[in-house]
Amino acid sequence: MAPPLRCSLAAAVAVCLLISGSYSYYVPGTYPQEFYPGGTISAQVNSLTSFETDLPYEYYSMPFCKPVEGVHRAGNAANLGTVIMGIKLLNSQYNFTIMRQEKGKDACAPKGFYGPLDGKDVKKLQMLITQKYRINMVLDNLPVTAQDLLDKNQEFVRPGFELGYEEDGKFYVFNHLQFNILVHPTHGEYMRARQGFKDAAVLDNIDARRMLLSRKQLLAAGASEAALGGSSSGRQLAADEKKADDKEKKDDPATPDQMYMIVGFEVSPCSIKRTAGKPIEDIMCDNIDRVPTPQEVKEGEKIMYTYDVYWQVSDIKWASRWDSYLRMPGGKVHWFSIMNSLLIVLVMATLVAMILIRTVRRDLAKYEQLVVDGSADMKDEAGWKLLTGDAFRAPAGGKSLAVHFGSGVQMLLVSLVTLLLATLGFLSPASRGALLTTTIILFVLLSFVAGGSAVALWGVMERTYEGWVGVALHVSLFLPGLVMLIFTVLNIALKHTGSLGAVPAGIYFTIVAIWFLVSVPLTFVGGFMATRLPILDYPVKTNQIPRQIPPAPLVAHPVLLFFSAGILPFGTMFIELYFAMTSLWLGYFYYLFGFVFLIGLLTIIINCEIAVLCTYVQLCAEDYMWWWQSFYRGGSVAFYVALYAVGFMGSSLHSLSGFLPMLTYLSYMSIMILGLYTAMGTVGFLASFVFVYQIFAAVKQD
Repeated sequence: MAPPLRCSLAAAVAVCLLISGSYSYYVPGTYPQEFYPGGTISAQVNSLTSFETDLPYEYYSMPFCKPVEGVHRAGNAANLGTVIMGIKLLNSQYNFTIMRQEKGKDACAPKGFYGPLDGKDVKKLQMLITQKYRINMVLDNLPVTAQDLLDKNQEFVRPGFELGYEEDGKFYVFNHLQFNILVHPTHGEYMRARQGFKDAAVLDNIDARRMLLSRKQLLAAGASEAALGGSSSGRQLAADEKKADDKEKKDDPATPDQMYMIVGFEVSPCSIKRTAGKPIEDIMCDNIDRVPTPQEVKEGEKIMYTYDVYWQVSDIKWASRWDSYLRMPGGKVHWFSIMNSLLIVLVMATLVAMILIRTVRRDLAKYEQLVVDGSADMKDEAGWKLLTGDAFRAPAGGKSLAVHFGSGVQMLLVSLVTLLLATLGFLSPASRGALLTTTIILFVLLSFVAGGSAVALWGVMERTYEGWVGVALHVSLFLPGLVMLIFTVLNIALKHTGSLGAVPAGIYFTIVAIWFLVSVPLTFVGGFMATRLPILDYPVKTNQIPRQIPPAPLVAHPVLLFFSAGILPFGTMFIELYFAMTSLWLGYFYYLFGFVFLIGLLTIIINCEIAVLCTYVQLCAEDYMWWWQSFYRGGSVAFYVALYAVGFMGSSLHSLSGFLPMLTYLSYMSIMILGLYTAMGTVGFLASFVFVYQIFAAVKQD
């Protein structure tokens, strides 16, 4: 069986094994928290975001009331990913008492209002309302969403709610929030499971257990309570027993000790003009019989921020509370995409297998006849066999090719490992910034592989490892340097805006330090380890004088092969690419990493098959300069993704306005496309190298 066909069958098996995990399994990201009625919990506020600018702002940089205890970060929510993404969780003035309905609560205590607004505050609020900024909050690690969006009939959920609205040239702020918190009743089973056997408040040691057990046995045998409880030791045992019985009663799920877990966080915002210093009226946001006067944004206004709290018992279980947030439209379309890609893989595998089994074998037979008979009339049919002495001639710019190859191997492994971890549920959206943080850490650690791969290829091309230090140095600076260049230009452009999209100087220099103190040394270590490996022997010898390359026919023209090679891989990923980019840039949650992982594997296999086919066509045209061409053709899918990114900005992101939002979008998409180009180019080159090696090894055997 031909290698591509075996790969395709393996892909089919992988699809069958992973399909069940594409939907069902994910780790919610935090341990279940249970609350007693009457307990308190506070919401956290996140960055203000807009899908028209993609420039996040800190919540308290706007005219909002601050907590009495001061502003501070909420828990351990910060990591490298959250900083780069502009996520900043802070404490808030919104406090809730479990299962207690509260109306007209003041969110601006003790002053009771914010203001009066000055011109700067008015300008800020008007700008954010015009650009459709949304307020993001979190309660027990669940993001807030508009009320009723968590209903099962909703196709998807967008987190947050709008800051305000514009009407007839006037701006109004949503200063009253009506929270609806969904809870699921429990009896403390998760709390007991977390405590395990650490609770020694009742029985301090085994002796106490034995004494209590003996007491119960004596009572069961008919001994009087007075006889056992008369002494001080007896009274102590009685107290211990009562404490144990109370503990058992409390831990028993059948007892009336009710607890609750938060499974949903909804809000209905509205604008209500209130007079500072007067009692807060009970006004419902959805009361159509009594429409309140909205709170206008203008100078001199004192804005009272208030809120209501309602609790709703829900059938949603804690393990399923993220299901509504992760719901994605077009489920059947995802399956169609996978089946379409699998069909392309099988068709291409069949085509490549025919080339390997029939065409190449037939060419080898003709080549053998040419060698034996010396027949001149078969010269035109010899094709790729005439390149025996030139097929492995080192290409121009071999060092650059080795650098591209090493960077591509690094990006390919980073992508696959990250997607695999996400597919298995280790990178939950509940763990904010975990996906990006993991990607960066893997990229740094896999610098070792990048250096080793680049130096190994350099040795194969040059037949010596001399000069490997320069290759390792170029690898350590090439891809990280381009990414940091784009990142630096964007950071400088965003710095003056005050947006959280600009990374603080301390974090920026930390990233630079990680690059030079960790990534660069690992690259050199990998390169050094590669020099310990034996250099791969070519199956045929290379002639001293290079063969003249004839003009390529139209079917083998490099430009035509470049544009043709990227169409099918792009078609394979097109549908899933749409959903991923929609979620990334329009603010929806995306967690169908099982689909992405499968589509990625199928794209790699299709890229391998097309690389083999295009390289065979090039060799048949007696063109032995396949090294760089195979890399370009493999990476050509990035060209189509770049065109799609521009089209996506014009169609789906048509509201994206201003230079900085466009620069932000294009910068981050450029980094993604650069990574895709190096990874897929490496796949195409590696497949072509193996193919060329195998067919000329077969020539040597014949």
